[in-house]
Amino acid sequence: MKTIILLILPILCFSQNKKNDFEYMQKAMIDIKNKDFIAAISNLDKNLQIFPNDPATLYFKGYSQIIIDQKEKGCKTLIDAIYYRSNSAKKVYAEKCIDYDPNLNIDKFKTGEFSLEILSNENLVYKFKRKNDIQYESYKDKIYTGKIVWLGSGDYKIVANQKTREIMPETPQFIIRVLKIEKNEYLYEKIEDTQVQFGLVKKL
Repeated sequence: MKTIILLILPILCFSQNKKNDFEYMQKAMIDIKNKDFIAAISNLDKNLQIFPNDPATLYFKGYSQIIIDQKEKGCKTLIDAIYYRSNSAKKVYAEKCIDYDPNLNIDKFKTGEFSLEILSNENLVYKFKRKNDIQYESYKDKIYTGKIVWLGSGDYKIVANQKTREIMPETPQFIIRVLKIEKNEYLYEKIEDTQVQFGLVKKL
């Protein structure tokens, strides 16, 4: 039942497209309905040849790969779908791939000036700096500072300093994992208790 619930919303959204926009996508929807996920992946790949980086196509492909026990491939595909702004992929990734680790090298992002976009309904954007393992964040005319603890393999956490803890007494504890690097930006997931947040960090 959960599989059907997760798939039904994107299918409904897709059905509103013009009938002949996505011939292979339409075939893939029929394959998924018939639970022929291998055929669905084949048709989704054909659709990606015509519409590279289409987030809906990447979402369905990643989910289908996970269904047939190709979890690593599926998680990688869902990451691409999230990068290209698929909200459906975020939900499935948080459920199925929370333990997946791409093991990326993020050395070039350890110092400099950056912008951060939180991929949410509001799509919040703000800027920050990193220097000598210290991160300085500016948001709503306030400066928040914390020490970056690099955990390796693209994982890190930020420990707030005393002044920031005074501004934010309930400073959350979280770990950030880098999921995808594309030129001068990376996609991350922030894991806080049972909550998962996705965002983009761009080096300016």
